[in-house]
Amino acid sequence: MFTFREIQEADAKMILCWRTSPRVSKYMKTQVANDLKEQEQWIRTSRNQTNFYHWLIISQGQPIGYLSLSDYCPIGRTTSWGFYIGEEEHKGLGGLVPPFFYNFCFTELGIKQINAEMLYFNTSVIELHRLHGYDFTPKRDRVIINNGKKLLLVSMSLQKAHFEAGKFTRFKATFPTSFWSAREQANKESHISFESITGSEEQILCLHHLLASREHTISHENLPNLLTHTEFVKNHPYREWWIIRSNDNAIGSLYLTMENAVGINLMVGHTDLYAQLIEKVRSDHDPLPEIPSVRPKYFFINVSPKNLGLLNGLEKVNAMHTQESYRI
Repeated sequence: MFTFREIQEADAKMILCWRTSPRVSKYMKTQVANDLKEQEQWIRTSRNQTNFYHWLIISQGQPIGYLSLSDYCPIGRTTSWGFYIGEEEHKGLGGLVPPFFYNFCFTELGIKQINAEMLYFNTSVIELHRLHGYDFTPKRDRVIINNGKKLLLVSMSLQKAHFEAGKFTRFKATFPTSFWSAREQANKESHISFESITGSEEQILCLHHLLASREHTISHENLPNLLTHTEFVKNHPYREWWIIRSNDNAIGSLYLTMENAVGINLMVGHTDLYAQLIEKVRSDHDPLPEIPSVRPKYFFINVSPKNLGLLNGLEKVNAMHTQESYRI
């Protein structure tokens, strides 16, 4: 029914015409200048972005609309997106476009969650998203300023498992990415490996170095000496413990306790990497059974309030904020 073509510089005039039309622009989060040169430059530079790409929606050989992927995170396996039908006579086809993109994201990009946000009065798209399996995510709702007015953006998310349990998985199409050279770099950067702690001398020294390099700490204030550290590593109380490596370089450690606590310690941590590590725990391990007043039935993480990378990573994977802890 539809095909999808990569955006070319020659498409700038057509896209700009669509984007600035009153019917389309009224539902946009931002307004763009009616400047063809600026539009052409935007198309050229978009190919170098690791977290963004876009396509034309083609019906019976005719371009009828625009679709874009944004906030693409191969580490956290999430993305955001948006689309519109630019040609007035084809606007009724808009409800048929999204499942093709969802299948591409879930099967080709390895995405587990697709996020979307729309202006509160765009009720037709909100209803369409609900039909396809989206849930509201009110904690991500936000207010923006558009043409001097405060407007509410409604946030929604579609989980892979929820979509695949529905009736729209048969809608499949090819989304070419031959110009998106930045995608390959993003995927290379997303690869990490896990090395189980065995207590070797090399691992002991590596972990001590990581501990000394840690920026955020909540368990101790002073670095333990090497002898104390060696004894701890060889007799550690954790359920699982790993050194995290990127391109064979140790960048941090991760452990699971017998109480279902998760500890993530990184030398240089950013949101996407934290999100990937949390997803790894959730996908590969189950929490131990609940013991009332001793162990919850879910994994939990204690976080320094200064560790914004981890806090943002937890939000990215929809972790639930359950409590605050204080030292007295």
